[in-house]
Amino acid sequence: MKRILILAAAALVAGAACTKFESFSGDVQKEINFEVANRLTKATGVVYNNGAFGTYAWFNNTDPFMVNEKVDLTSGVWKTIDHTFYWPKTGSISFISYSPFSGPTPTIAKDKITYSAYTAADVDVMYADKATCSSNVNEVTDSDTADSGYSGVPTVFRHALAKLSFDIKANFIEYDDPVNNSHTEWEVTVNSAKLSGIKSTGELELNLNSDGKSWDKPVTTVGSTDFHVWTNLSGTVSDQELIPSTPIVLTTTAQSLNAATGFIIPQVLEAGAQQLKLDIHIKTTLSNGLVIEEDFTPTIDIKDISTLQAWQMNENIHYTINIKPTASADPSNTDNPEDVVITFDPAVADWTDVSANATIQL
Repeated sequence: MKRILILAAAALVAGAACTKFESFSGDVQKEINFEVANRLTKATGVVYNNGAFGTYAWFNNTDPFMVNEKVDLTSGVWKTIDHTFYWPKTGSISFISYSPFSGPTPTIAKDKITYSAYTAADVDVMYADKATCSSNVNEVTDSDTADSGYSGVPTVFRHALAKLSFDIKANFIEYDDPVNNSHTEWEVTVNSAKLSGIKSTGELELNLNSDGKSWDKPVTTVGSTDFHVWTNLSGTVSDQELIPSTPIVLTTTAQSLNAATGFIIPQVLEAGAQQLKLDIHIKTTLSNGLVIEEDFTPTIDIKDISTLQAWQMNENIHYTINIKPTASADPSNTDNPEDVVITFDPAVADWTDVSANATIQL
């Protein structure tokens, strides 16, 4: 199944030395602003657009400097809204930010980010790499080789949740038998496709890595494989319908289903837990012109429809569901129904010998 990744904006290496945005002159101190990103290079970045975010900061990584300050885009500059802050002449400032400001507020310490008893909602929860900026921020010019490419505090966001979407298509909707030139058609209608059993409440604890910038994600080990998923998972989201208001008639081109779940708590996929419930009608027009119609209501464990064993943090998981409108003798043969063409195996039963003796009286 396909998986794609989403993210955001403009920078070089998270936690790199901050660079100036105008020349230092005399004793004038420069106001602190931010440059937000959630990619690591300008070339691959996508502009951050998740609205205002919150930030914490410490002077010399010890004394509180900012405590849950709101940062928003003002006249083209990302800056604190409620208070104005300036770069000190000595020492350094360390920053940890989260997004969005209006969303769930984590508990943030110098070496830890914690979301407790978080209940999933349609919110893109993100956290930023820790950025430490030295006091010479106002003395680094954009022409210096040490320039990190930022014009403010480097703020590289990463997704704390996972994102889920589904496409659906038919492997084929008609077939011409080259032997006798007969033609068969299938009309596959999906009346309902529901997600069920998705865990909706959990906890996340991120611990600062030894590099002082990135975060160690929680690890859940299943078998011999480690997954970055949330812990203390509980609750389930009620069944969510992915089909629009009218049923979908499938074609061989994938159609997008409603992203009813959107952002979900990263979790391990388990048997009998996260499921896809389908209601499908198949109308087959046979090669002799007759029609048969069948209804199917399968319930499928999502862990069984791909090799994925978990929905992990910072992943945008994109499933494409392929419906084969005939029986499947060979699951790998998805492009035509040749593996289940009806054939015959004729045989003749042996004669049964019966002795019939008779006496004829003349």
